[in-house]
Amino acid sequence: MLSLFSTSSDKAGFRLQYMEVFNWGTFDEKVFRINPQGNNSLLTGANASGKSTYIDALLTLMVPAKKDRFYNQSSGVDKKGNRTEETYVLGHYGNIQEEGKSSTSTQKLRDKNTYSVILAHFKNTDLKFVTLFQVRWFSSSGELNRQFGIAHVPLEIEKDFRDFDSKGLWKRRLDKAYNSNTTKKKIEFIEGPTAYAERMTSLFGMRSVKALSLFNQVVGVKVLEDLDEFIRTNMLEELDAETEFIQLKESFLTLMDAKTNIEKAKEQIKQLIPINEIAQKLTNIQVDLQQLEKTKETSVYWFAKKGVELGKKELAHFAAIPKPSPVFQ
Repeated sequence: MLSLFSTSSDKAGFRLQYMEVFNWGTFDEKVFRINPQGNNSLLTGANASGKSTYIDALLTLMVPAKKDRFYNQSSGVDKKGNRTEETYVLGHYGNIQEEGKSSTSTQKLRDKNTYSVILAHFKNTDLKFVTLFQVRWFSSSGELNRQFGIAHVPLEIEKDFRDFDSKGLWKRRLDKAYNSNTTKKKIEFIEGPTAYAERMTSLFGMRSVKALSLFNQVVGVKVLEDLDEFIRTNMLEELDAETEFIQLKESFLTLMDAKTNIEKAKEQIKQLIPINEIAQKLTNIQVDLQQLEKTKETSVYWFAKKGVELGKKELAHFAAIPKPSPVFQ
C-alpha cells in the first residue's frame, strides 16, 4: 500500500471510483450509480431527493456495526432513530394518517419479499481494487438477514447480483465466476460485521477499527464543542496500563531467566573445556602406549634375529682361523 503515503493528497490511498445502490430507501427497482472516479465530489440535490439516503448507504458499507453508526446525520435534523437498515430496505418514505383514525401508517415502496444491494468500488494508484458489498433480505420469519462481502475486482449490481435467491445460490454463482481456477480468492464472503470491519481496515491500511467509528462521527459533525473530548473518545485507543505492566513484568522475568540460563550454560562449557583437553591428552597417551607395546613385542624377534646373525658371524670367524699342525712324538 505504498499509495497510502503519496505526497499528492488528491491521489493518496484508496479512493471511491463508483458506488451503486439497489432497493435502498427511495431508490427503487433499478440500480442508481454515482461515479466520483477517485475525485473529490459534491453531492447536491433538492430537499428529499435522497442525498442523505445515499450517504447513509456509504456509511453502512464503511461502518458495519449498528452501534457505531447513526443515520441521517447530514440532513441537519436531530437524531430520532427513525431510519434503520430495515426501513431503508423496505423503502419507507412517509407516514399517513387515515381519516377517522388517531394512529398513522407508514408508507413504503417494498414488502419483505424484496432484497437490497449496496456496493462501492475503490482503487489506489498501485492499481489495487477493493469492492465492498452488502446484501440484505428478509427470512421467512421476517428477520432481516445481511451478507457482507469484499472483492478484489470491480463488481456491478446489474451484472453480478441480479439473480438473487434466498437459498444462497447467488453466492455459489459468484464464487464459481470469480474464485475458480485461482489460488487467491477474488471475492470473500464474510460472516458478521466484526470480521468484515477487521478485514476492511486491514485492506485499507487503517490502524484500528476505531477509525470506522471516527468516520461515522465526521460524516455528520456540525458543532465541535469539546475538541479534547472528541479526540479522546474517537481517536485515541483505550489502553489497559495495568495489564500491559503485568505483561512487561512477565516478559522481563522471562528475559532474566533466559539470561541466567545462558550464563549457566557458558560456565558449564567453560568447566568442560579442561576435561576435553585432558581427554584428548589421555587419548594420545593411549595411542603412544599401544605403539610401545607393539614395539616391545617386535623387539623380541629383532634381538633373536640379531643373535642369530652374530652367532653366524662368529662361527664364520672361527672357521677362518688356521688350525695348528698336529705334533708327533
